[in-house]
Amino acid sequence: MLRNPNTIPKEDIIIEDQAMEPFFISKAKSGAGGFTVFERVVKGENNTHYIRTVCYPSTFNGALRTVAKELLNSGEKIKYTSVKEYMQKWDAITTRMEHIVAID
Repeated sequence: MLRNPNTIPKEDIIIEDQAMEPFFISKAKSGAGGFTVFERVVKGENNTHYIRTVCYPSTFNGALRTVAKELLNSGEKIKYTSVKEYMQKWDAITTRMEHIVAID
C-alpha cells in the first residue's frame, strides 16, 4: 500500500544512504519496536511522491538484508541468462552495501 511520505512520525529515526536508493529504513525512537523498510515511489500524472512499506524486520541487519534483496529483484532487468549473471548482480549489490556495514 502506498502512503504519503509525511506520515512517518517525526520522532522516528530515518536511515538513508545513496547505496540503498530508492529504499530507506526507519526505527521508532520510542518503544521496543523493530525497523521498517520503505521504498520511495513516484506515480501518477503529477509524479506524486509516495512511500511503500516493504517489511518490518526486527533487526538492523535484517533490514539491510531486505534492502539488498529488494535491490536485486527490482529494476528493469527481469531475465538473466545464467545463475552466474544473477549472482554477479547480487555480489555487486552486497559489495556496495558492505561499504555501509557488514551484512551477515
